[in-house]
Amino acid sequence: MKALGGAIWVALGASLTLRALAQGAPTPAQQQLREVYRELVEINTTDSAGSCTAAAEAMAARLRAGGLPAQDVQVIVPPGGPKKGNLVARYRGTGAKKPVTLLGHLDVVEAKREDWERDPFKLVEENGYFYARGASDDKAMVAVFVANLIRYRQEGYRPGRDMILVATCDEEIIPSNFSGIVYLLKNHRNLIDAEFALNEGGNALLDKNGNYLRMTIQAGEKVFQTYQLEVTNPGGHSSLPVKDNAIYHLAGGLARLATHDFPFKLSDTTRAYFERMSRIETGQ
Repeated sequence: MKALGGAIWVALGASLTLRALAQGAPTPAQQQLREVYRELVEINTTDSAGSCTAAAEAMAARLRAGGLPAQDVQVIVPPGGPKKGNLVARYRGTGAKKPVTLLGHLDVVEAKREDWERDPFKLVEENGYFYARGASDDKAMVAVFVANLIRYRQEGYRPGRDMILVATCDEEIIPSNFSGIVYLLKNHRNLIDAEFALNEGGNALLDKNGNYLRMTIQAGEKVFQTYQLEVTNPGGHSSLPVKDNAIYHLAGGLARLATHDFPFKLSDTTRAYFERMSRIETGQ
């Protein structure tokens, strides 16, 4: 945990810093983050009409203007996907330890204007909350990574290891021919190879007075399971429908499945989480 300390602060700073932005007059560092955050959120990066390349170029320009050497900031666009660009930026440390990869994604899920009270690609702040597509998932974290690297450069901070910012495209699309992390691992692994990587999933929580309550790390993620159901029976002609019908049997089975409550199960990880959280929070 000691080796992870500085990097975890970087990764989980998103929820802490962005909440602080909404609570009062921002500091210069917070104002810089706000500007990066707004610019990134307001670039449409949906699959249908947006461009991850535009977002990657904008963040690359921020990093270069912030003092990172041009050769350490790259926008890598996969062949055949001109709007599917990925950002790779290396903040150089002493090299005493192997690098850490700070992994986030630039793309967002679709957002139809008619489904939103506000323009989904305009950052709006109301009552201490930010509203926009990607305001949380995952442009908040990418903006924090970018702003932090700029701040490190301004303050002359030199960590014990290189920090490699990797902001990819098509994380939200499964499967995708242009998955950024898959493409980079296959074709540019030398640029992103690290001892470990920090990705989205964990978060931090403050109480109403701004005191730290918890800092979490995601240890796993639920995935879906696909089943194919097939029902057969002797059949017959549609002019003489019978109750012994495969379609009815399948429909009945799906209806029973819909009302079934699956048993509650705890893994070692979830059990430990609830045991520890019970010391911090109570109630439902």
